[in-house]
Amino acid sequence: ARMSFQTRLFLWFLVLGSTLTPAFLLADSSPDNQYYLDKGNLYARDGRNQTAINYYKEAVERNPYNVQARNNLGDLYAKNNLIDEAMEQFDKVLEVQPNYVSALANKSYLYLQKHMYDQAVLYAKRAIYIDPDCGPAHFNLGTAYLSLGRYTDSIYELKMAIRSYKDTAPVYEKLGDVYRAQSRDEEAIAYYRQALDVDSVDATARDKLGESYLTLGDEKKAVEQFKYASDIAPDNIDAQYRLAEHYEDIREWDKAERVYLIILSMKPEEGKAHRQIALIYERNEKYGLALYHWKKYSEINPKDQEAIEHIQAIRKPLLSKKQIDQLAAEKKMKDSSSPKVTPTISAPVVGNSTDANTANPGDAASSAPPPLPAANESVAPAVESQAVAAPMDNGASSAAGASAAPPASAPAAVAPVDNGNSNAPAVSAVAPSSDASAGLVPVGDMATPTPSQGNVPTLPN
Repeated sequence: ARMSFQTRLFLWFLVLGSTLTPAFLLADSSPDNQYYLDKGNLYARDGRNQTAINYYKEAVERNPYNVQARNNLGDLYAKNNLIDEAMEQFDKVLEVQPNYVSALANKSYLYLQKHMYDQAVLYAKRAIYIDPDCGPAHFNLGTAYLSLGRYTDSIYELKMAIRSYKDTAPVYEKLGDVYRAQSRDEEAIAYYRQALDVDSVDATARDKLGESYLTLGDEKKAVEQFKYASDIAPDNIDAQYRLAEHYEDIREWDKAERVYLIILSMKPEEGKAHRQIALIYERNEKYGLALYHWKKYSEINPKDQEAIEHIQAIRKPLLSKKQIDQLAAEKKMKDSSSPKVTPTISAPVVGNSTDANTANPGDAASSAPPPLPAANESVAPAVESQAVAAPMDNGASSAAGASAAPPASAPAAVAPVDNGNSNAPAVSAVAPSSDASAGLVPVGDMATPTPSQGNVPTLPN
């Protein structure tokens, strides 16, 4: 019996169903479905992406085989950096139509965002094979070749993209990137300028133009471009960073600080800005502000050991300048092996030592005065036991551990007098007289030998 037409049509669909989808399933021409697609396109052109996404999703729910709605939906997902959601939509489009050029080019773009350059090359080439004039596919292929270091191939593909993208700044900018990657900065400058001819407010292109000028040694033009990029696009974080880094390079810390504060005003959780401004505050001895920004940076990057070390160092008690001078003078006294004692010694100064009265007072002709206290029993009380930790300020005090020379007027082997510190007892440079104050014990009734008798005591090593 002869097979009916309906049976033959059914078998044809059954055999080819894995590669072909019936045309009536690809798009539903009913007014309702077309309405949602058109509304989505309208809102997408106006930049109202979320509303456009809602209309595209409605169109897809009504007809899952509407490849145009799915492709447009995936495109908006990609623009909102929803890479996985976008990839899902393009995959479903290619399941229905494997040669859908826009979906192939879009998948190439997504693989570029994932840094999967070999896959990006594969999908871009497939799109170009179907449509040799597909500008987005040429652009994606050229970008992938640049990342793979295939500069000659990259230049060829980007110049092919210009045929479709004559009025698109990113193509010229990307060509500039290829030449700059080869240290051909003069050619890079030419393409960056072409990008700015198309879009004069392209802050990224201006920033890269400034980099090329800087490489060629033209700092004046470079700074002009950095400032221009920062002014025309204050919300462009990359442009602000480049300007701040330039100020750091030329050691203009105040200007770098202002730019980092601008970045943090736009994006408070920008860890790099917190780190850099903390380093600047430390350099300027503004330790309170430095601690604040190190803590903020540490909250964002809790495993960064450098931040932990800086926080611990800043939190140490800070000594005043006078306290540091006292510590330095005492250390010099302890390290001195044979200090010169110029004052006439009438009686040694002792503290609570039990050896004060052990000398024989009647042996004035041959015995020397009792020895001075040992190095670890210094005349002046240790500064560490008296000093009170100075409050943390924003740069008025010096960091702990800084070295300072003792006052030039301080006599050797005697603790300096600090009239500004009520906590530390003053020690006279001249030995006490016979009417010594309370707490100083004169030894013996005989005349004390003078330095001319050759028996001046020396400090123990």
